[in-house]
Amino acid sequence: MVRVIEYRDPVENCPGFLVYDETSCRLAAGGCRMQSGLTADTLRTLSARMTLKQRVLGINVDGAKCGIDYDPAGPAREAVLGRFLEFLRDELTSRYSMGADIGTRFEELDRLAALTGVGSVKYAVSVAQQLAEPEFYARMALLDAPVGLLTVGQRRAGHALAHAALAAAEHAGHPVAGLTCNLQGFGNLGRAAALALAEQGVRVTAVADEYGCIVDPRGLDLDRMLSADLRRPVPGLLDSALRLPSEALFDVPADVLILAGGSDVISVDQAGLLPVPVVAVGANCGLGAESERRLAERGVVVVPDFIGGIGGSASMEALFGPDRTPEPEQVLDTVVGMMHELVGDILVGARDRGLMPREVALSIARSAPVSPEERPYGHSPYRTTGPAHGNRVALRTAARTYKENR
Repeated sequence: MVRVIEYRDPVENCPGFLVYDETSCRLAAGGCRMQSGLTADTLRTLSARMTLKQRVLGINVDGAKCGIDYDPAGPAREAVLGRFLEFLRDELTSRYSMGADIGTRFEELDRLAALTGVGSVKYAVSVAQQLAEPEFYARMALLDAPVGLLTVGQRRAGHALAHAALAAAEHAGHPVAGLTCNLQGFGNLGRAAALALAEQGVRVTAVADEYGCIVDPRGLDLDRMLSADLRRPVPGLLDSALRLPSEALFDVPADVLILAGGSDVISVDQAGLLPVPVVAVGANCGLGAESERRLAERGVVVVPDFIGGIGGSASMEALFGPDRTPEPEQVLDTVVGMMHELVGDILVGARDRGLMPREVALSIARSAPVSPEERPYGHSPYRTTGPAHGNRVALRTAARTYKENR
């Protein structure tokens, strides 16, 4: 049963909303969005997508989303966010585990929550998981731990997306050795995905954002790109690469295409000609239904958005599911194992049943048992020792080598 909590900022007069997609589990999770024109209907759609992510993973958590209709570049941004979090204080201390979304940053949300007397925007996890505060904060601190160029918190979503793409590529007969990849979007999600790909030795040949596309068939200099200011548009990141319009990305051949920014970015016509056999979608609604269907008709393997974008939820299971506090690298390793297990299940099911991967993923979500009386984390069937322990050892070795060679 959907529950909507409405808010109006007393100074800027902008509306805000918290939407719970379900009300059965003791915990609900989802991001906080700041966006001009944001509506409760948009948040309803997004909160339902969050529920799908939790159910697919077999986690006892409901989906939620909140947000406020305000320009994130506006002069009163921080004050508006702070008042919104103060309004949500009771939810944050009881049931709602908040993350970042469009227009917000997790570090900012956590800092503003502390000013309202809430220790963390994820404090509700400690209540639902029945963790003592020292243990909760010890695990939360792992999100700030650096692993390579980025922290666990900065890496987790893009790391999962990259490994979902790699799992799909392997399933489609394209081993990681010699793999080429194109990347759409180079914000937080895209950069983290690029780092994971670099650690695996994947050759990224094209990257695009809203400002343009850069291409180098020999492989782009990801080391340099990842070291650049996050605010710089993609066309200005490398002088040596060929510069093209943004949409040219979808004409560049590769083994894999990762969608990490924007909604409905591939038209049906582009889907009919896309020279890529595997597409992994990380951005919410990154691929429209008709375009996804057209790709499937052509035999293109598509990892749907609520699977490619599942890294935040998977990382919380990796962080809070184990009996003992994990090491930072173990959190990412566990996410890798979960993505390979999950994507493997979905793609094998799609092949054997003659269905689209999305249909199989939805079937898994709908049939997943939910135990509202149980703790939220620690029950996912995908949090195992991974698809193969050697894959995870190799990941750690690659990450260490990449860091040492910089």
